[in-house]
Amino acid sequence: MTLLLASAQFLKAFARRLGQAAAWFVVLLILTVVVDVITRRFVVLGSTKLQDLEWHFHAALFLFSLGYAYVEGEHVRIDVLHTRFGETTVAVIELIGALLFVVPFCVIVLYYGWTFVERSYLLGEASASQTGLTHRWIIKSALLIGFATLLSAALGVVAEQIARLMGAAPPPAPPSRHEEVGL
Repeated sequence: MTLLLASAQFLKAFARRLGQAAAWFVVLLILTVVVDVITRRFVVLGSTKLQDLEWHFHAALFLFSLGYAYVEGEHVRIDVLHTRFGETTVAVIELIGALLFVVPFCVIVLYYGWTFVERSYLLGEASASQTGLTHRWIIKSALLIGFATLLSAALGVVAEQIARLMGAAPPPAPPSRHEEVGL
């Protein structure tokens, strides 16, 4: 059971670290938007490359944060029902949800996504705009990385829930670095 919990923590830590590193894409995105707006407004120099880069940073931020959101419990679920159930019922629901929805979806995306990226690379796909970015396969690879991270997080959740159902104590929640603000 300790091996199960250790593997769960390892898989979840991988997704957590990548999500934390992906937060830096926000800074890159903001800087790119600022430069794009300033050069368009004051220098009268529109750049399709900058607009493509904005799109790429936004996609990378979203995709690399998928696993982090799942591990931290920030994904879509019905929290109202979770608060009414006991720990065993919640563990069963999390396990079934991960096994029936998250893991198969990630496997399907990774299976077809590989061909998607490979075709882009072999065709030398570039932006639809003449002056846009080249090497479109790089941003399409972010799809594979993001869903591989989500799969890692889901497998970590599966291992953790199996261990909980076998009698292991739930691991302590990581300290929260933000405050929830409600209306």
